[in-house]
Amino acid sequence: MTTIESILSRLTQAVSGTEKVLYTEDELKEFAEFYCDKWDENTSEDVIAESFVDFWWDKERTCRRCSECGKLMREGYCLDMGVAYYCSRECLHSEYTDEEWTAECEDNDQSYYTEW
Repeated sequence: MTTIESILSRLTQAVSGTEKVLYTEDELKEFAEFYCDKWDENTSEDVIAESFVDFWWDKERTCRRCSECGKLMREGYCLDMGVAYYCSRECLHSEYTDEEWTAECEDNDQSYYTEW
């Protein structure tokens, strides 16, 4: 078992504190309480961060996680219906130039900029 504080601390590390911008303390606590008896201190930051995104997936407070920097986001670039997500132009440009992204979007209607 692990503590709520430990889960939230590892989440903050994994997503650079963006969870505090997008979610209330009560929502964060709800997430951590759900997993408290399922995880231990060896559960990785990435598992926690990915579980956080999954936890909110079918709720009004959905988010995605940037494939480049790991931050949580409610708007950004979606590649090929979720193969990858980018929270900013800087993260997008780690993989695509403007021209390459334009071509990707023209060739694949599942690549786009959106809000969730």
